Amino acid sequence: MLAGQKSGSVWALEPETGEVVWRTALGTGGPLGGVHWGIAYADDKVFVPIAAPGRPIPGEWEGDPEINPGLYALDASDGSILWSFNPEVDCANAAEAERRACVRSAFMSGAPTVIDGVVISGSLGGQLFALDAATGEMLWRIETAGDHEALNGVEANGGAIDAASIVGVNGLLLANTGYGMFGQDPGNVMLALRPRRP
Repeated sequence: MLAGQKSGSVWALEPETGEVVWRTALGTGGPLGGVHWGIAYADDKVFVPIAAPGRPIPGEWEGDPEINPGLYALDASDGSILWSFNPEVDCANAAEAERRACVRSAFMSGAPTVIDGVVISGSLGGQLFALDAATGEMLWRIETAGDHEALNGVEANGGAIDAASIVGVNGLLLANTGYGMFGQDPGNVMLALRPRRP
């Protein structure tokens, strides 16, 4: 049995006894840190979004400078990190009042989805990423924040991708964009994406 925790730890437990098989600490968590809405599993890998690693706790988890907000693939047999994908955000020129929101835009919080060897995950900055599940290589990225033309004619805008899952069904990829909590960009859009045909 596999589970993620808001503290930033990922656990593998023996289902019948509850015995801990392994634990991997990807940080210490916090109000906007750790594992929030879920993880995914496929092909002996666990895919874990980390919103923020949190602060080191002396004597417990000193902190690994390589752990940054992003998506981590762990080996399901022992919890070791196979690869990580960390969205790049340039906040150097952001005004002081905007810097915190800029940094948070790289956080990955919603549960990822795995479809045919591709991991789909979103960021609080409104970016939707498709990654090769075996290597973590980015296959494509879509900016969902901003204005959209809605089928029902309602004024529509996307924002942070958080909380609600990303779903693949009937040849479509469905993703919500917009989550107006904790200083994140609100929105009211559900996107339906269809793969390009060769």
